[in-house]
Amino acid sequence: MFIKLINLIVLISRGNSLLRSFQIIECKSIILSGISIEFGASKNNNKNFNTHFDGKSNFWLSNIYNIKNQNYIKINLTKKFKINKNYFNNVLIFNVLEHLEDSNLFFRDIKKSIKKNGYIIGSTPFLYQIHKAPLDYYRFSKDFFYKTKKKFDYKKVIVKSLGYGPFTASYSIMFGLIKFFPIFREVILILSFILDSFVQIFVKTNLKEIYPIGYFFILKK
Repeated sequence: MFIKLINLIVLISRGNSLLRSFQIIECKSIILSGISIEFGASKNNNKNFNTHFDGKSNFWLSNIYNIKNQNYIKINLTKKFKINKNYFNNVLIFNVLEHLEDSNLFFRDIKKSIKKNGYIIGSTPFLYQIHKAPLDYYRFSKDFFYKTKKKFDYKKVIVKSLGYGPFTASYSIMFGLIKFFPIFREVILILSFILDSFVQIFVKTNLKEIYPIGYFFILKK
């Protein structure tokens, strides 16, 4: 746990939010191979999540922008879309689902494009500020991903709660205000972690399950 805290501090010192830092740490534990696509990809590849996975996967990028890149596909996830059947081994979708008015459309249509035993890997915020891109519709709980697995007949789902507890969640919400103050922002994170660890002594349920700043999920076709 302390090693993860140190990694979080390092990532935050590099300009990442707490939520993104947790997401990056989860990505680094996964090895990808085959053909992958990242939805919601940025024009600046340094901001994309595919760079944080190990392995030798061939990545395609997708968004609604017009980008001149041979490995780029322009797709609007708010509308019905088609990609070659059984083409991708892995699909990445980070911090995108909350911006879709109908996320069911994505989980239904993308399944056709994933190879047998392929994966959807992604993350969504929960206790997190409103962030329009251009609109912010939803926050998803663990139950949503379990229901999605059953509804669209995926073989398996893994959902991880991101965070430590109420103080860390409060830190995440305030991050937009304190991110411009180096050292201070790191000290506040450490204090939040200490307070959550202290409160956890008196609470049976894992606090991050009650106060998650987000969720990291994996769906297997």
